[in-house]
Amino acid sequence: MIRPRLIATDLDGTFLSPDGTVSDENKQAVAAAAAAGLPLVFVTGRPPRWLGVLSDLPLAHPTVIASNGAMLWDIEENRALWSKTIPSTLAVAAVHAIRAELPEASFGFEQGMRFGFDAKYRLGLQRDEALARPEFFTGDIEDMAREPFVKLLVQHDCLSSDDLAHQVSELIGDSLTVTHSTWGNLGLLELSAPGVTKATTLARYAESLGVAANEVAAFGDMPNDLSMLSWAGMPFVMAESHPVLFDLPKARRIGSNAESAVGRMIQEWV
Repeated sequence: MIRPRLIATDLDGTFLSPDGTVSDENKQAVAAAAAAGLPLVFVTGRPPRWLGVLSDLPLAHPTVIASNGAMLWDIEENRALWSKTIPSTLAVAAVHAIRAELPEASFGFEQGMRFGFDAKYRLGLQRDEALARPEFFTGDIEDMAREPFVKLLVQHDCLSSDDLAHQVSELIGDSLTVTHSTWGNLGLLELSAPGVTKATTLARYAESLGVAANEVAAFGDMPNDLSMLSWAGMPFVMAESHPVLFDLPKARRIGSNAESAVGRMIQEWV
């Protein structure tokens, strides 16, 4: 197998184990890649405040492409090297268009280190508990949109993410980039600034290293990985991926994240 010059991998459902941790096998693979001089970059939908899981990894390049390509983050210095925010006018217009047709929808504003949400948005913890923490805030849509943010989250209790993505895409067109990375009945979309995807920022990062698209191996499992896998010359799809990824003609299907399939592939190269 041809060895790539750059490895790009998603985190959840791909590099991370099902419990959200890094397996010993994947840790060893990252160390082996660093020792071999093979650059590895994580390309994730996660915001920077959720990147602590990577803090102990021996990364040769401590750079993460976060928030679906909207941020380039230095996890060693804990700061943004680059970011692409969403214009507030586009966000407010999108919210009004979505609310007009889907009044049950709720919205969140991802800033990277802080997260704002409206009155109906469902969090993974109690609302009062969230607001007692400095990273969470709430308010009117127009007020929250005035602060710089990199992702607009759209949530719907009665539509799947696939169905919600289809309807929202028809409502707002290409005014914002629409994608998602969730299963289940709770619809959750991740909207970025126009043209911002994992692929666009990965291409920019690869160019900075002097690496061409056909020299990049990429791993992913969800629709927000589709652009990256389509761009990379060596795409790898996880065993339990969203069905849309299995239609990629040049993609190779590998094992699951429970089997540390990404780490095993890296070990083959090094």
